Amino acid sequence: MHFSVVIPAYNEASTIREIAIAALTYTPHVVVIDDGSSDNTAQLVQDLDIILIKHEQNKGKAAALASGIHASLELGVDAVITLDADGQHKTVDIGRFVETAQQFPDEIIIGSRLWDKHAFPRKRYLANKFANFWISWAAGRAVDDSQSGFRLYPTTLLQKLNISINRNKGFVLESEIIIHAAHLGYPCRSIQIDAIYHTDARPSHFRSVTDILFITRMVAGQLLLRGLYPAGLYRYLIHPHLKKTRIYQTGIIGLLVFLLSIIIMLATGLLTLLLLFSRNIILARSPCQSAQAGKLLVLGRRLRSGQPDHDYQQRLLRACHLLKSSADMEVLIVGGFTDGSVLSESAAGKQFLEQQGISTSRIQIEEGSTHTLENFRLIYKTLLNTTEPVTLITSRYHLGRSHDIANGFAIKHTLCGAEDYFIFNLPNLVHLFSEAFFLHWYWTAKFIGKLTRSQFILQRISNPTD
Repeated sequence: MHFSVVIPAYNEASTIREIAIAALTYTPHVVVIDDGSSDNTAQLVQDLDIILIKHEQNKGKAAALASGIHASLELGVDAVITLDADGQHKTVDIGRFVETAQQFPDEIIIGSRLWDKHAFPRKRYLANKFANFWISWAAGRAVDDSQSGFRLYPTTLLQKLNISINRNKGFVLESEIIIHAAHLGYPCRSIQIDAIYHTDARPSHFRSVTDILFITRMVAGQLLLRGLYPAGLYRYLIHPHLKKTRIYQTGIIGLLVFLLSIIIMLATGLLTLLLLFSRNIILARSPCQSAQAGKLLVLGRRLRSGQPDHDYQQRLLRACHLLKSSADMEVLIVGGFTDGSVLSESAAGKQFLEQQGISTSRIQIEEGSTHTLENFRLIYKTLLNTTEPVTLITSRYHLGRSHDIANGFAIKHTLCGAEDYFIFNLPNLVHLFSEAFFLHWYWTAKFIGKLTRSQFILQRISNPTD
């Protein structure tokens, strides 16, 4: 694959030369745009075998990217990689971008940094998550890190885009490209990269509040043009979760129950949904109640680059703490193969616990389930003859739904939140709302199953003899 690397730079004298030289080891087509710098950014790279574009005055990141992309298209490359000039992106990741693009040539590849929220400044993290929601809605597809400047664009997409450029575009352009690309049939695919923040780095040009407001205004305009684009909200927020559920896989019956659940929500003025949401908050704040002996039950999560993500690690660390506090305890980790991973969720969890010093003999795994409902169906079969309650460990926002489904399968349990306490922030509240939505669907299915005495439904969502 022939590709260029575009590096917009504004007063980046301390880092630009090192980054440009590193990029040249991957491609001869490196384009640096000096966007009206007041330092010697341009002079530091003018002797390198690169394309150097100089703006006489600072025009903003959007204009710099546009200049670099235009120059790249004239080179006839297959793809354009953009990265920031401040040293926050590792050029060694360029090879991973290219490898991913070769597998998915008609997709935008984005380097996602939000997988480890503790490595991210809290204000920036929350601002990015806020932007992700609106951009994902407008695009109709989930976008993991909409504000990452480390990207790969296929040139077939860039040739089709018709987006105006002005000084106020700034950081808005990259978000706008995602939305237009999705409507042209070019989705985004994320690869995990590190979030790097040097203590001696110059202040970021990204203004968390101001630029997010500009981005939100742009997205609002896009949504209004499409009548608020309800189909996009469904595709982003609801459809991916439906695909993970067994009810979805039951076909027309599951979908009819889903529609009935929506009707009940609307008919009650969302009261039933809000009641479940409130109850989820109460359970999320409940103290950890673990048995002194017996079995721990850890619910797996989808892996990130083959490894447990932060929330999954929190669950495993809670289990590790309890296992070390009692030699009589054992743990069952549930979770199969998801998202094409060669390692199951439970196997990855087992490896993590072994690295924490937990003996293999105390760890049992279940690899046949791929979502919460299926987790508990197989747990019920595994623990069929168990009389003692198990300690159910999961993220605090997930306790409510897990508790009700465990009760549905008549699994004796106590609840133990993975985190020490529940934090009221936007991501957790979104999680709680999503959990309430799917819990509403679960209770609707259970009610219909019992009302109609449908073993077809009940056997899939509960212990029908309960």
